[in-house]
Amino acid sequence: MSAGLPHLADPPAVWVRYDREVRAEGGAVAPGGLGGALCAASRADRRAALRQAAALPRDELARVLPLVAVRCADWVKPVRARARRLLRDALRGPLPAGALAATAAAVLAVEKRREGEAAHALLAEAFSDARVREVLLDAPDPVTRRFAHRAALDGGLLPAERAAWTAAADPDRLVRGMCLAAVADVPDPDPAHLSVLLTSKWPETRAAAVAALTDAEPYLADRSGTVRAAAREAVRASGGHPADLCRAQCADAARRPYAPVGLAECAERTDEDLPLLRELTTHPVARVRASAVAGLRTLDPKGWQRVLPLLDDPSAAVVHEVTRSLSEHAYSLPGDELLARIAPERPYPQRAAALRLLSLGYSSHRMLGLMRMLEDPHPRLRARAALAATRRAYIAWPTPPEVAVEVLELLDRHHDVLRAWDRSHLREVLLRSLDPAKSAGAGVPLTDR
Repeated sequence: MSAGLPHLADPPAVWVRYDREVRAEGGAVAPGGLGGALCAASRADRRAALRQAAALPRDELARVLPLVAVRCADWVKPVRARARRLLRDALRGPLPAGALAATAAAVLAVEKRREGEAAHALLAEAFSDARVREVLLDAPDPVTRRFAHRAALDGGLLPAERAAWTAAADPDRLVRGMCLAAVADVPDPDPAHLSVLLTSKWPETRAAAVAALTDAEPYLADRSGTVRAAAREAVRASGGHPADLCRAQCADAARRPYAPVGLAECAERTDEDLPLLRELTTHPVARVRASAVAGLRTLDPKGWQRVLPLLDDPSAAVVHEVTRSLSEHAYSLPGDELLARIAPERPYPQRAAALRLLSLGYSSHRMLGLMRMLEDPHPRLRARAALAATRRAYIAWPTPPEVAVEVLELLDRHHDVLRAWDRSHLREVLLRSLDPAKSAGAGVPLTDR
């Protein structure tokens, strides 16, 4: 059933759906009166509604103008011809900004229909008006902003300063890309425009600006890997050595917390870089420690034994980076070390990291850890443990008796977590471990990995 007439602030898909739902109801006029009539199943009713809309004052017409835009792509020629005349006249006069933006969005929503090109041409014609252009450039609908910026850039109607701010701040990636190409991808970009781009939160925007800088050294320690890569290329292009600069930044890591990972990403590494990063894992600033762990993942990918104790770091960012490093060696991690970190008194980040690592193997200690986590005080960790136990409901044989007894107890308390077949399989393997005589000559389901 169709609801009332959509609001002008609604996305264009809401207007298109309203049109479809009203017509599916057989043409009954929905709440909104004229709006429902514009979507009626009868062509005569739609033409009559368009005549009625043409006689409305402009502020009342604005309320249903997005539906008029939809009717411009109507399958009945007289209906769409009348709708196009009405839309042309409306776009030539003053309209509220909200109605203009909603109408443009509706036009673009039906542009791909067989008869949708004419309304698009009317919108492109109206775009030459400065007021229309201003409204569409700031429209909430991203498709509308893409149309407006593409048309403004093609026609040379978008000032470079505005293009720079749009490239730095617009939430739509395609809009940012169009404006970024107009500002940064030119022979001699304006330094003022590059300064605007460098304030962006989007890595690709900052990277494009850094690539055009003559002094990219400060951005070798940017928080984004994309920006750091652009800075390294810019430094090399100017004859510098990124690794030397990163080492100097590591000496002041409190101000440049991402310098350690930037050093690890440089190709010109030396034997002194590995001890330097290991030393920085004890830095008082958490971001520096996390960056050093990320750098060690590149420089020393097999040195997980040195990284494992950092799971006890009080910073969640450091624990996250340690978990990423250890995930590649999950099968080699000692189960006792992970079991010790799921105790209820441990901080949440440590328990979450241990749970993630426990879920990456099939050993008896890992299954014990997953079953213990079903009684964790945090509901999110309990849910993750239940999912991991369901996916990895296997246990190695033989299982140590003390582990088998505890898993059986936990299995009885949480019998609803696993499927019946999984419970039966686990119970059989655990009972064999407790009574080896029963397993004489029996096949071994899995080895302890």
